Amino acid sequence: MLRIASVTATEMRYPFSRIYGEGRVPAGLLSPAAHFQRIKRTGQTATLVVVTDTDGVTGVGECFGLPSPGPSRAIIEEIIAPALAGAEVASPEEAMDEFYRFFLALGNSRGPAMEALAGLDIALWDLLSKRAGKPLAKMLGGGVAPVPVYASPVPFLADPAASAAKALAFLDQGYVAVKLKIGRGVATDLAHVSAVRDALPRDTALMLDANCAYDRDEALALVDALAPLDIAWLEEPVEPEDFEALRLLCERAPFAIGGGENDFTLGAFERLVDLGVTYLQPNVTRALGVTGMRRLDALAERTGVKVALHGVGTSIGVATALHCCAGLPRLTLFERNHLINPMRDDVGVALTVGSDGTIPCPVGDGHGGTPDAAAARDVLDPAVQRALAPAPIGMVG
Repeated sequence: MLRIASVTATEMRYPFSRIYGEGRVPAGLLSPAAHFQRIKRTGQTATLVVVTDTDGVTGVGECFGLPSPGPSRAIIEEIIAPALAGAEVASPEEAMDEFYRFFLALGNSRGPAMEALAGLDIALWDLLSKRAGKPLAKMLGGGVAPVPVYASPVPFLADPAASAAKALAFLDQGYVAVKLKIGRGVATDLAHVSAVRDALPRDTALMLDANCAYDRDEALALVDALAPLDIAWLEEPVEPEDFEALRLLCERAPFAIGGGENDFTLGAFERLVDLGVTYLQPNVTRALGVTGMRRLDALAERTGVKVALHGVGTSIGVATALHCCAGLPRLTLFERNHLINPMRDDVGVALTVGSDGTIPCPVGDGHGGTPDAAAARDVLDPAVQRALAPAPIGMVG
């Protein structure tokens, strides 16, 4: 039984201009994928969730933060936190299911409400694991073992030779699989994919991510053009709710089709399986957190679908995803994202790839991804630092 004293939510923001200066952020960072063209990606964002129990033990979670961390923060502050303050919770699943039914009844089955629940669930599992004195992976039935990963992304580069060189650089870092961003038109995509495929050893898996760039006819043409190449999967070729196009692509492609980073609920992932998607690619900070990953693990057990976790987020979300992969038998692969993110890489949490293409889980009880106060002093805003500071003795309960 978890006895909740308080739940807080704090926006986490790290603008790229802090690194490069105003007006000097490289175009490749502002437009890293097909959906960041008119609306630019100006930095990294997330929502921090901290759950404190009546003994002063804290659990830390993260909500997906794009395009803004504001909505999930408001939902936690105005709805979830008041409902949980002083409450007793038998398990994270119990809390999740109760709030899930509430939001579903109001039509909020996608977006910030579900992301708020994901962050809450991660925090509750972190708290539960800390109280048990165990790493999250062991709480899930597994062990703290290295997790197979692939490198992402080879971004939008102007020249196919530059894309090939970037892919080879990932291999030099120890990776054995690489993902290339596409979505600039079939001819341009084909030129870059061909260059990368030719440059990589034949036993190196090459994944492609279109970030929903194409309509049905364009995506079918892309699949036909890519057919002769050795592709591990094509991720999100069309928008998430174009189900008929997705079904046609799954039937037509000679390689695997992936999707799911923009889905939130078990029912949505079950529909992807029914459509023929081979790889589910959930984001733990969107798809109902650790509880959601447990349910996807069971779905994979029932259907044989493969689950490869999406890799964006701060150290909290990434650490949680790694522990889910280590703790749940059907979650077998993780995306190690390399888009600049000091809130992931410069906060004292080790996320280093080994020579065998794996990353070890962060150590310690819980998910082990909570930023270190000293290491993160120059990275996290003062409000985030205060939210992560332990409550003074006598101030909890």
